[in-house]
Amino acid sequence: MLVYGAHGHGKSTLAGSSVDVESMRDILVIDAESGDLVLEDNLRVILGDEIEHVRVTNFLQVARVQEFLKSHCIRREANDIEGMRKVEAMLKGVEPNDIKQPKLFRTVIIDSLSEVEAYCMYGLLKVDEGTILTGSADEIDVARFDEFRKANMMIQTLVRAFRDLPMHVIFVCADQYTQDEMKRFHYGPRMTGKLSTQIQGFVDIVGFLRAGAAEASGQAPRRLFVQPIERFDAKCRRASFREPYFDDPTMLTIMKALKLDKLP
Repeated sequence: MLVYGAHGHGKSTLAGSSVDVESMRDILVIDAESGDLVLEDNLRVILGDEIEHVRVTNFLQVARVQEFLKSHCIRREANDIEGMRKVEAMLKGVEPNDIKQPKLFRTVIIDSLSEVEAYCMYGLLKVDEGTILTGSADEIDVARFDEFRKANMMIQTLVRAFRDLPMHVIFVCADQYTQDEMKRFHYGPRMTGKLSTQIQGFVDIVGFLRAGAAEASGQAPRRLFVQPIERFDAKCRRASFREPYFDDPTMLTIMKALKLDKLP
């Protein structure tokens, strides 16, 4: 699943509500935005304290987490408790004995794919935040066609690798818009060039999340569109679900509607 929308409209909250679905636990969030605070004391996420977070600051780290999950899933399916303990200890940088009960990860959340793409480009240009903040303009390379082509290939490969894991995968993405000759807006995931549409082909659901005006309770109503009924990208491959959107969605209501809320 790919969920995109404007900042502050609840994408991370929606993805994090996976922890309240028994069949989706345990949850690992790959945090590329330092956005873990949004899940603390969040009224829309009941078991937020049970979510595991791993902070990433470059593209290679994201790829290594995917490798960890691939290894973890092999051991999970074999019920290899000791093996899961060892690979989880490697992920967390601790000793295996420090892992009393290894996690059974069934869901990974990449938050956000837009930021991961930025890290990918930083790596190709061999720059980091320190270089950007303290270096002169002459020291910072500008991305050219070759870098964009390489970044496109790397992100597509990464998305496919996560998609092919035997677990639930949720990509969170910012939004962007284009305008036609009539100045009409069309919204899609915030990715560079063709990536915005290419990555949509890799997932089963593309949801555009939009928040309304806050109500008297202080909560803002939210609607997740999964069909392109307006000028935005959206889709749902689940033929049994024919509604165009979910109102005030949580992953529990989505999984129930798709009849995917039970363990296999």
